[in-house]
Amino acid sequence: MKIKPSHKRISFAGPSITNREVKYVVDAVKNGWYKTFDKDIKKLEKTVAKYVGVKYALAGFCATHSMHLACLVCGFKKGDEVICTDFSWAATAHVIAYTGAIPVFVDVDPDTWCISPEAIEKAITSKTKGIMIVHSFGIPCDMDAIMKIARKYKLKVIEDAAPALGSLYKGKKVGGIGDVGCISFHGAKIAVGGEGGMFLTNNKEYYKKAILLSNMGRTDRKATFWCDTMGYEYQMANVTAALITAQVERIEELVANKRRIYNQYYKKLKDIKELKLLKEKKGDRANYCYPAVLLKTDKIKRDDLVKKLEKFGIHARNAFPRMSLFPMYKVRFKNPVATQVMKYGFNLPAAANLDEKDVDFVCDVLLRLI
Repeated sequence: MKIKPSHKRISFAGPSITNREVKYVVDAVKNGWYKTFDKDIKKLEKTVAKYVGVKYALAGFCATHSMHLACLVCGFKKGDEVICTDFSWAATAHVIAYTGAIPVFVDVDPDTWCISPEAIEKAITSKTKGIMIVHSFGIPCDMDAIMKIARKYKLKVIEDAAPALGSLYKGKKVGGIGDVGCISFHGAKIAVGGEGGMFLTNNKEYYKKAILLSNMGRTDRKATFWCDTMGYEYQMANVTAALITAQVERIEELVANKRRIYNQYYKKLKDIKELKLLKEKKGDRANYCYPAVLLKTDKIKRDDLVKKLEKFGIHARNAFPRMSLFPMYKVRFKNPVATQVMKYGFNLPAAANLDEKDVDFVCDVLLRLI
């Protein structure tokens, strides 16, 4: 029987918005000005810090800005090397390069697509000052192994937890384990603000420096608009913070919904030899923000598969290319796993509005195509 395209677009990502979000945003629009211009920003920072389990949180315009601040407070500078996963959105590497430091790209674990601890240790040189990890698609990295390496070689660890709010590593919230963690509230993430980022740390000096740098280096020490250092305009808007606060207050509900979608995919596809679904490790909890799949057949090319899914109204997404292959960077290691994922990896749609019929439809079309 011929399968017809979906009557609705089955989106890769998208939020769950309730009356709580509307109420908070309307209140911010009406009352978040004058003396209360930052009331929702402060509330959001306290909410996220408490949830993740860190002492300090600083809201910012986007996660890229928060990650840049993380690199700055960790002291990365020209001539330094920072070991970085070769599999991520470009911002993970770019923020290192913004400081003048060199991203050194290493391979990923085949079962999680997160940075490989073994690859990290092999890449360390006398110039290495830090490690930039990514909890890929909400699946936690092996943080015990990574932190052990960091302590051994006295390296700073930045957690790019952009897609991973609500994920747990051995019971600990990711983003709160390294020296600095960063979360994204981009419109495609599990908790959204349209844009938005969060800088997280337990280090008071890092926090104070991040505040200074995010506000143009302004101190008002000698005059109203006095700046003691070069800084950046990296602050979040109050209305945006109101929307995100409502989302973060619902994060366990949002994680449960993502996991429902993933578990339905897994149940239908786990025994299909042409596909490998990435799954959380025992003792961890992935938020499954973007269900990740490796295509294990050459009967159809990954790019063609994703294009054909689109014709049925299904928005899947190709995996990231290797960042080390970008013209502004250099390849130091072959990174065979990241190369394989670049060629065969893709993400299934997991927008918050997908119901059981939608997921079944995606599975039926996917199986027909392969």
